Amino acid sequence: MTRLVLVHGINQQGKSEELLRKDWVCHICRGLGKAGALDQLEIDVPFYGDELKRLSDTSDVVAVSQGPDGKPDADEAAFLASALMETASEAGIGPAAIAAEQRAIARQSGDLAHEQGLIMNRRFNAIVRLLERVSPLHGKLVMRILKQAHSYLKKPGAARAVDAIVGPALEQGPSIIVAHSLGTVVTFKLLRQMASEGNPVTVPLYVTVGSPLPLMAVQAALGPEFSRPPGVERWINAGDPDDFITLGKGLDKATFADGIENLLDVENDLDDPHSIGGYLADKRIATAIGKACGV
Repeated sequence: MTRLVLVHGINQQGKSEELLRKDWVCHICRGLGKAGALDQLEIDVPFYGDELKRLSDTSDVVAVSQGPDGKPDADEAAFLASALMETASEAGIGPAAIAAEQRAIARQSGDLAHEQGLIMNRRFNAIVRLLERVSPLHGKLVMRILKQAHSYLKKPGAARAVDAIVGPALEQGPSIIVAHSLGTVVTFKLLRQMASEGNPVTVPLYVTVGSPLPLMAVQAALGPEFSRPPGVERWINAGDPDDFITLGKGLDKATFADGIENLLDVENDLDDPHSIGGYLADKRIATAIGKACGV
């Protein structure tokens, strides 16, 4: 029997494999219109939320992490700056608006902070505040995802820890893989890596939802090449037009790779267009998962 592997994204610390399994299965069954449709399946939910939180500096989601020397982490700052500017641009926020918001923050603070790190954080704060005016959730959500994405992509210890949890779940045989948010980055990287090592995983269906893979900063950190990994027979990528993490973009020949089906009109939760619920409950996505699983 084909296995179903569900791979979560960021900010899942304090939860558990069992809690996520029940939540995701409930949403898929809602989309299928059939309660208990997946009850007979082998479902694996590699849970790395607590480990990633431990290895990521998320005490302040706006500030740049400090390096061992007590100075701002320059690599993280560059990654965040690139991704935030790309996100702001897609939201119609230009340099003039960001500069004006920075001046407003300076006035509010009395302009007492002159250290480079604080000025850098002020710029990030300006973008986050502007994004939050479009949606109260977006700014902080973007920063949380980007900071944990940076930890995973750029800190070897974090990548090894997460890969050690997710990798074995992918290696066990033919699997339907459904991934959300940062989970799409983790699974794509692992599937590509396994194939390059001569051990491609058979994946009849690979579903990515709310993926940050269209972000150029994420792609630069992942490094080439971008293509449908060998063994992946069908790849469906879905996005809500209001999900800031996807930038409203699909994964196609222009943005990522050819051979990927895109559903970019998903109507997710109005309060959180990045949430997993609306993605999995979309009838097209749920039906594709159910059909691939033989239910």
